[in-house]
Formats: sequence, C-alpha cells, structure tokens
Amino acid sequence: MEKENLTCAVLGQHPMRFPWGFDEDDPGCQELKLALAQKIMELRQRGVMRFAVVADCGVGLYAGECVNALRQHDPDLMLFVVTPHEEQATKWTPDLRNRYFKLLEDCSLMEAASLHKTPTCEYDAYRKIIDYADMVLAAYDPATARGNAVDRAMEYVRRRGLLVIHAVMDD
Repeated sequence: MEKENLTCAVLGQHPMRFPWGFDEDDPGCQELKLALAQKIMELRQRGVMRFAVVADCGVGLYAGECVNALRQHDPDLMLFVVTPHEEQATKWTPDLRNRYFKLLEDCSLMEAASLHKTPTCEYDAYRKIIDYADMVLAAYDPATARGNAVDRAMEYVRRRGLLVIHAVMDD
C-alpha cells in the first residue's frame, strides 16, 4: 500500500451470523467494533482516504459510524454509502433507523443501488462499493456462508483479486 487516496470497502456478514446477533452490548460485538475501528485507523494512517459501506444494520453501520466519527477531526477522510434500496430501513427498530439516517446525513456521498427492493439490490450495493475499492476490510467467516448477498460479494472480491484485510477478533 504505497499510493495515497486509496478506497477501502468495508463489509461483513449479517448480525444473526455472529453469536451475539443484534446484541451490541455483548462483549463479542464490542470486540468486533473495536477491531473495525482499529483497522480503519490503521488504514487511514497508511493512505486510505475513502471508505465505502453498504448501509446495513450490522458491519456497514458499525464501520460507517466509526468513519463518520473520525471525519469530525479529519476533514480529508470520506465515507461513501450505498443503500440497497431507498426504503431499506422502514421495518428496522426505531434506534437502528435513527442511526441509519444519521449515517446517511453525515456521510460524504451516498447513492441507492435500486429505487425499490429487488432480488439483487443488496448484492448490487456490495458490488458498487467493491468496484470503487482498492481493498476490502471484512468481518466475515466463510464457514457460515449460506449463499446470500454478502457471500456472493466476498466471492466477487476474490474474483477481482482485491486485498482482503480481516477484522480479526480475539477469542
């Protein structure tokens, strides 16, 4: 990683594929958030200026919130957010929905992969951030693969030959 102005896509599996599910107070989730934050800060020190996330209710939201917090003291840092479709958060809990809209409000740039929900809109959103990226930061365990959008996205990352940095959690 020698050049500057690099872009890193951040993606991860759905919260229910983690042992803690949606319990963000669980020590495992706290460790994941810390690991993501540490990797994001390391990447920033190594020349990554832009981060791209899919606005999902798990890793995308965690990473996006971290990048937006860092942007308060680093105006050159950018966050690009892709939503799978415009009404994605309508059935989320009020807290997640508020965080989602705050993420969108504070990001540098956002777009929707699709106006309405389609069978491929989530995968299309992941492809967009991967296509913009020079590398990928992933919170992902292939042993839990089920063939969903993030699994297909990780396969797309492999086919593209992008560097994958894993957000490793200590056991």
